[in-house]
Amino acid sequence: MKVKNFNKISKVFCVLMALILCLLTFSGCKSAELKPSKLARTEVGKVGEETVYYEELYYLASVYKTEGMTADELWTLINQNIITNHAINTLCRELGVQYDEKQLDDDIQAYVDNIVNTECISVSAYREKLKENYMTDHYMRFIAKTDLLYEKIPETLALKNEVISDKAEFTNYVKENFIRTWHFMIANNKNDDLAKNAQDIQAAYDALSEGKTTIYKLTSGKYALPNGSQNEDVMMPADGYAFTKGNMDATYEATAFALEVDEYSRVIKTKGELASGEYVDCYYIIQRLSLDDEYINENYNDLYDDYVSAIAAQKLSEVKGRLLFEANEFANGLDILNLEPIGVGTDVRAIIIICVSVIAAAGIVVAIVFIVRHVRKNRRTRRKNAKLNAGKRKKK
Repeated sequence: MKVKNFNKISKVFCVLMALILCLLTFSGCKSAELKPSKLARTEVGKVGEETVYYEELYYLASVYKTEGMTADELWTLINQNIITNHAINTLCRELGVQYDEKQLDDDIQAYVDNIVNTECISVSAYREKLKENYMTDHYMRFIAKTDLLYEKIPETLALKNEVISDKAEFTNYVKENFIRTWHFMIANNKNDDLAKNAQDIQAAYDALSEGKTTIYKLTSGKYALPNGSQNEDVMMPADGYAFTKGNMDATYEATAFALEVDEYSRVIKTKGELASGEYVDCYYIIQRLSLDDEYINENYNDLYDDYVSAIAAQKLSEVKGRLLFEANEFANGLDILNLEPIGVGTDVRAIIIICVSVIAAAGIVVAIVFIVRHVRKNRRTRRKNAKLNAGKRKKK
């Protein structure tokens, strides 16, 4: 075999190896869909027409379980929370929400990729986060699908003429059904002195009642409280929140709607969201503000989005009200406090790529060994023939 042919083979080998390395790198960087285990995909019951799988039951049981909790207490929490995602899917099906299947698959992948790139930095970190949060990749994609479908509800309601479209009509609706508030909030964070928080919120209320301060001064830090507490709703707009029923926490909402314009509420305690996205117990003092045409015009789009969201939330609440989780025999036989763990899923694509790569590499190695042997054999044959020819020439 000529040297130039051997060089060609070597180049082909290098290209193939580079391709294999690229495939392996690609499989490690993309958030490929992971195949759930047989246990993860085992049915544990129904919510209406929706099937519930072990992976969801395992996630909820792991998240809600606390030290000293009984099985009955845990089952109660699970039954209250396992309905929501399936109620959303039920509502979307009943409303006739349309979503191109190919586009939905692409959007689910984009949803997961966004988590990988913004919250986890890498695929391995994403999978580790799934593990830490008792989730499978399949269940994460189920949540993604549910969220994406829910976002389609406003568009569907508009197409079905179930929401107001006329601007003047909507403006009147806002005046009759929306209110605007701002508030002073102290959150009971993990390491806070709760007694001091309670003392400061009461001092704030007393100062408001006596006319010594205003909500504005409290939220801007211009009024000092005994223990130095500051307003912790840093996301509150300067002109407050405008909302209708169904957009806010139920306790906050009920308190706010009971107020007259410019009236302060008493101190209330309910769940509130921090800038980090965490929900904790919070103290509030609420003031109701006026809602005029100028404010409505300046915030029209946001108010309209809130209006449609409230209608969607109301419809979802109605669906949830008629659904129950019906556990099957398998679920009822589980020790809910000690469920068998499940992995995040298997990257089938990576396994296939690795197997193909190994087979290809093995084939290349075999081919090279065969070529080398063939070259050596040809060299021995040429040497032997050369000796024979040399002997013949001497005899002559």
